[in-house]
Amino acid sequence: MREIEIHEKLRHLTMLQIESLMNKYYNGVKASDIIKEYNIDTTSSKLYTLFPPIICEDIICPVCNEPMYKERDSKSSYSWNKKKPFCAICGHTDEIICKCNYCIAEREKVKKLNEERKVRILQEKREKIKKVYDLNIVPVNYSELNFREKVFLGALLRTSLSEDMEVILPLNDAERELAPTIGYIKEILSYLIGRGVVSVDSNSSIDAFLDSNEEKDIEFPNVYYITMVKYRINIVGDEDIKNILSKIINPKSFSDADKEDALNIWKEIALEECIEYFEYQMKSVRFDFNMGEKTIAIFKDLLENFSVSQIYGIIYKSVANATKYYQENSVSKKQAANSVIGGCQRYAERAMINNWELAKYSRIKELSQSMISEFFFDRVIGVGSLGFNMPPSEL
Repeated sequence: MREIEIHEKLRHLTMLQIESLMNKYYNGVKASDIIKEYNIDTTSSKLYTLFPPIICEDIICPVCNEPMYKERDSKSSYSWNKKKPFCAICGHTDEIICKCNYCIAEREKVKKLNEERKVRILQEKREKIKKVYDLNIVPVNYSELNFREKVFLGALLRTSLSEDMEVILPLNDAERELAPTIGYIKEILSYLIGRGVVSVDSNSSIDAFLDSNEEKDIEFPNVYYITMVKYRINIVGDEDIKNILSKIINPKSFSDADKEDALNIWKEIALEECIEYFEYQMKSVRFDFNMGEKTIAIFKDLLENFSVSQIYGIIYKSVANATKYYQENSVSKKQAANSVIGGCQRYAERAMINNWELAKYSRIKELSQSMISEFFFDRVIGVGSLGFNMPPSEL
């Protein structure tokens, strides 16, 4: 055991005298009286700092295998400010963040092992992703693409195609929304993936894939966030792929054979824009509402006679009436929220019976036009703002 070194200002005293003065100090004798009695060159506030440390026989230094020491506390110190044991040989301290050379080296070692482990895990994950998604998918010939595939792919390419036209970047990073609702985004991507037109790129961020979870029956990397992955374009043709993609992004016209499909897509976009606006207005007044088949059926019916811009107005009025209903009557928010869609239907039916000319509301800045809407109405079928201001109709 290392010999305790006595402070130079106490070396004129014997160990018995030092023990005696320490007992007096901790038993309440004034520090100034002790200094005077033992002729110590210090101030009252610094007296305790001259005392030899306590030997902690029950606390052994893990580095040197020697008992640790503990500096003496001031008799007025608080419990949370007590001195920590330390090793007089290597400087190790009995605390979480020890700054001795041994502990610093150990932390660096653990840090390095953790970093190596993370790198190894990421490498293993990347290999699994490549194994699952680097498949020899048979490409689709451009000449065999149907109208819906071209429209959906064109909108997707306009939204997230990389500058080198090699890959479709994650939709989360795009400046524009692909579609009005996440439900329609999923529908578009699922359709294109299911038809083999696009597939998940194995170089997508690992964070885009969910970790394995037995409780949820998820095995890495089979489940992924559709708006976080990159997509490969699986198309071939008689000319350069970039020329083909340019044709899809900038279509010339559509044929009479595509009119039925075009009308169906118009109805889909219109419906999704109604749903988007409805959910926005409900959220703005803090109405909780779980949209189901009934609500969707009502909006589909409204679109037979009204434009999206007119349905915006119908929704706005119905939400305002439901809010007033909630504020002026003893009804729950749930009851008021449930009254909104019925109010939309009743107002629309009265408008039909009375031949009202309903106002056409404008888009709002919070819900800017999605890419599928702009691409389809402006470029594909060429009706522009009529896609928003008139009911879906045959072309």
